[in-house]
Amino acid sequence: MKVSTRGRYGLRLLVDLAEHGSDQPVALSQVAGRQDLSEKYLQQVALLLTRGGYLVSVKGAGGGYLLSKTPEQILIYDVFDLLEGNISFVEMPQKEETAIQRCLRIHFFEKLDEKVKETFDGVTLADVTKAEWFTYII
Repeated sequence: MKVSTRGRYGLRLLVDLAEHGSDQPVALSQVAGRQDLSEKYLQQVALLLTRGGYLVSVKGAGGGYLLSKTPEQILIYDVFDLLEGNISFVEMPQKEETAIQRCLRIHFFEKLDEKVKETFDGVTLADVTKAEWFTYII
């Protein structure tokens, strides 16, 4: 599985807002400039994040976007699940599942899903921005 541009842009947008946002909306043009991203594509991602309940859009002069929750409340797994669609590797069992399909589903794909969830379990936006390895310089 490869994280799409939508997932990458979305995470970068959220991290940027966590770093630069406060109680004042941040314009997407500012985020796009800081992150060297396409503003037009960023608008599409921001719309998905707004509909998903992660952002609040403020219209008018001085408008922009705010996080709708604190960084501690935003789970990275949930963000990727929203932006990437269902990130599960397991397919629903077929009516007439072969022995190989069942074996792969149970012993490989379900275990892979467990590991992905385990890796992201409880990781928040705050964890990403405060991690030792996070050397993003504002």
